Amino acid sequence: MNIITNAINALEESYINNQQSSCNLQITIRTELLNSDWVAIEIADNGVGMSQEVQQRLFDPFFTTKVVGKGTGLGMSISYQIVTEKHHGQLRCISSLGEGAMFIIEIPIRQNKSI
Repeated sequence: MNIITNAINALEESYINNQQSSCNLQITIRTELLNSDWVAIEIADNGVGMSQEVQQRLFDPFFTTKVVGKGTGLGMSISYQIVTEKHHGQLRCISSLGEGAMFIIEIPIRQNKSI
């Protein structure tokens, strides 16, 4: 949900900055079976995108690009932690300024049960 909420915010910012009309804004969610053991979930938007500097800090706790009072800077950090630690998967981002962003979540289909 954090990734989708951030995608909505990126589209809103893009619209406010008159970079796109409302009819061109979109979020795409795609799933793919990578092999018999892994699945991928891609969440992409065509919003404002991110610089390389932002992408490098994206999953750091308390890092945010939002104005004071709008975000805590914990959403992406928590998302990363859930995907990597709880599901033993990977979370990565591909983005360029003005080109939107794509988040790719890759997780194993089966989890090892630990006691």
